[in-house]
Amino acid sequence: MKKMKHSFGTGQLLYVMTTLVLVVLLSACSSGQEDASKEVQSSVSNIQESIDNLASSEVAASSNPYDYVKNNEDFKAIIAAGVVALPELEQLLIDSEQDGLMEYIYAIAMEQISKVDMRQEAEWSTGKEFLTIYTSYIEEIPSKVELIADEPINDVDKIDQLKALGTPAIPYIFYAIENGHPELAPALDDLTDNASKDDRREWSVKNKDQLNLLTNFVEK
Repeated sequence: MKKMKHSFGTGQLLYVMTTLVLVVLLSACSSGQEDASKEVQSSVSNIQESIDNLASSEVAASSNPYDYVKNNEDFKAIIAAGVVALPELEQLLIDSEQDGLMEYIYAIAMEQISKVDMRQEAEWSTGKEFLTIYTSYIEEIPSKVELIADEPINDVDKIDQLKALGTPAIPYIFYAIENGHPELAPALDDLTDNASKDDRREWSVKNKDQLNLLTNFVEK
């Protein structure tokens, strides 16, 4: 595989090295991440309780798990927590001894937060099946980003391919941009909902905890 080229001046090199240290530095979760974890746990408990209360309702009779989360404020809260919710949801799936409705809901949430469609990779019908596919998928993200960045195709196709990798690819796209691929910036902007668009460097410093979290999540 072709390696990324390092062709920048001393000042830029120093910045990149500093940023990478911030990204990969192992540290305790920020208070914001801890709050997000508590929010996910609280919302999951509320969803489980609402499912129990709907046991005899029309919604409970549905075979479509998406009916349970449609217009559900607790599910919306999980999605709103963003990428910091991914490790918590993954652990809930791993730890669960069941593979039913709640596990499917965890999978739906992970898919939406990740901005991916795992059925493009392989069919899944339970939360545990989703987890197996998803785990294999994110393990390949670092090498896929590097491959796409160096691939001899037009920038539009590169950007589309990177966007399709989803939010777990954010730190690796950022790394590629800082290592000589500024043309990939639109992919990062899209996955961050344009939060990185105005000042990418300032954004990376403000979001170093999330970048670190995603890196650890992918490479664990």
